[in-house]
Amino acid sequence: MPRLDDLLIHQNYGTLDNVVEPDPRFFDRFYFNLQDISGQLSISQGIGVYPNMGVSDGFSCIATPEFQINVRASRELVNGDRDIMAVGPVHAEVVEPMTTWRFRLDENESGARYDITYTGSFEAMEPKRLVSMVDGRRVWDWTHFGHVGRASGWLELDGTRTEITPDRHYVLRDRSWGVRPGVAVIEDISNWFTSANWGERYNWCVIQVESFYLWYFQTHERDETPRFFESMIRWSTAKGGGQEKVAKLVRRLRFEGNEHFLGAEVDLHLESGRVLTIEMERLPTTVHLKGANYGGRDGIYQGMRQGPLKIMVDRWEPADSRLNPASLGMQDHVVRVKYGEETGYGICELSYGS
Repeated sequence: MPRLDDLLIHQNYGTLDNVVEPDPRFFDRFYFNLQDISGQLSISQGIGVYPNMGVSDGFSCIATPEFQINVRASRELVNGDRDIMAVGPVHAEVVEPMTTWRFRLDENESGARYDITYTGSFEAMEPKRLVSMVDGRRVWDWTHFGHVGRASGWLELDGTRTEITPDRHYVLRDRSWGVRPGVAVIEDISNWFTSANWGERYNWCVIQVESFYLWYFQTHERDETPRFFESMIRWSTAKGGGQEKVAKLVRRLRFEGNEHFLGAEVDLHLESGRVLTIEMERLPTTVHLKGANYGGRDGIYQGMRQGPLKIMVDRWEPADSRLNPASLGMQDHVVRVKYGEETGYGICELSYGS
């Protein structure tokens, strides 16, 4: 029996190595992204648990304007050890819930490693459940919440040690659990998306300035016709610390060439009636999430069984998807943000373009 079953934390009728339903896509995971304000570095790390598959997997992507290093790892769960956030060289630790996390990449074939502590700058957002059902089957049914802060620690990359300091390194942390497409099994989901009126593309964004931080998720068609939308802001303690729903989003995205993202101007229409306008300028570094196995690579998707322990390392140089088709897919563009006199940073994730 899993050792965690000795704790008073059950939420279904069985043991903790099973969830409330047998869907193999059920996951519980985090995503962490660090942005250097110079635009010369971004680090993404994630670890997920797939209890119905008996799998935990993780990744670390270290991106610069010139290259991207990808470290991916997968292991079997042992006696239901879902609370151990360690997969090969990829580690995470909750130091203080909802406030402080520690993220590590230990020795591996890439030669890159780091030890980074994240400290939240705001209260975490209240979780939001996103649900889409088609013909009685769940396309999406997952709960999300976001958090932002600053980082401290160090990175060793290509023989050079870089100090990670809170004045220069912004961080977002995203937590989610439930069921979503593209996890654990290979399936054709195009008909589901059409039936759910979901749209062919999406834009996810998390940014922070002094006064607030923003989380939004917008799906849309190729012609920008909006479909599913959810968005919130969390005000700083100085502004009252409350969370407020964004009722409507008006985006003016800028591209060049073949949908090469340059930036955006976004109007946030709050439920209170207030309208906030932010400007996003793309900086030189992008994390190409194909390196983290989003969307699958070589027939393997996140959450699939790959044996007791498997570690994979590669380096894309160049990483720019206009020059390297291996990196095509979801992309986390580091952006500098302007809101009035305030300057902040974050990511603007697009499922298309470069």
